Amino acid sequence: MENTSFIELAKTLISYSIRCPSGHNSQPWSFQVANNKIIIVPDLNKHLEVVDGNDKELFISLGCALENLQIAATHFGYSTEYFVSEDDKINVTFTKKESTTVNEENEVLFKAIDKRHTHRSKFLDKKLTDEQLQYIEKEKDDAILVYDSKSEGAKIICQKITEGNSIQMADPAFKDELVAWMRFNNKHREATQNGLCYNVLGFPPTPEFLGRRVIKMFLNPNAQNKTDKEVNASASHFCVFTIKDNTVKEYVALGKILEHFILKITSMGLSYSFSNQPCEVSEILGPLKEELKVSVIPAVIIRLGYGTEPKNFSPRETPEIQFLE
Repeated sequence: MENTSFIELAKTLISYSIRCPSGHNSQPWSFQVANNKIIIVPDLNKHLEVVDGNDKELFISLGCALENLQIAATHFGYSTEYFVSEDDKINVTFTKKESTTVNEENEVLFKAIDKRHTHRSKFLDKKLTDEQLQYIEKEKDDAILVYDSKSEGAKIICQKITEGNSIQMADPAFKDELVAWMRFNNKHREATQNGLCYNVLGFPPTPEFLGRRVIKMFLNPNAQNKTDKEVNASASHFCVFTIKDNTVKEYVALGKILEHFILKITSMGLSYSFSNQPCEVSEILGPLKEELKVSVIPAVIIRLGYGTEPKNFSPRETPEIQFLE
């Protein structure tokens, strides 16, 4: 059996790992712990058949969880290595570092884990500064494309978001899946500890049966496009996160890049929101790539700007942890 001290460390590291974004806040992971090893296991029971049929966003989320895990490990004095096995599990090994020197850059990211959140409304009327943009351009990974909101690229992205909404919000299966992950009151929230919660979305609590009926009245292309146009217009910049190939290893690697980036901008006092419709609708993804004139594949889109502090954070389930002999 693995040693007791590593078990306690693993529990702590996992508690930081899960504080990352996932589709519909589905939290599609479980964990296995062995001696000096943590394995992140995809939970395919959280598979989102309609919006993420190929599990691209699921494995990107696992990459986000991996990044948090490694940042937390560095904070607690461990170095890490990982690989993705043939069964799509992420195997992470831990080695205690001899040096006690504090990694200041890592500490900035570690402190941002608790502050990170997805902004749910319009951004404040304020652009990113030249200094912030220069820093982002200098530090960002090559997989990230940044577009000023007034640029031609941003106009293309916004148009594709509109087209994506028009397709998704006209699809009964998409709406059924979305509503199935909504949590309409505190009892509903506490029972699941996952999903899109009423208080995070800014809705008043309602009985579940009533909430489902009411929310479907507002899930239509016109309403969603009105909301997104307002948010898009308030954004300072758009970021497109890209991959070269559709493989699990690429998805996981991009998840690490994504989480690192959003933790960094969180530490800078910036906010972000996801707008992945163009990457989720296959008939839009090809034209988006062509019109942006890129050879890589857009996988995630976020909007950047300044936001306000959230009143509520999305809940987290107690993760399933299996201790291996």
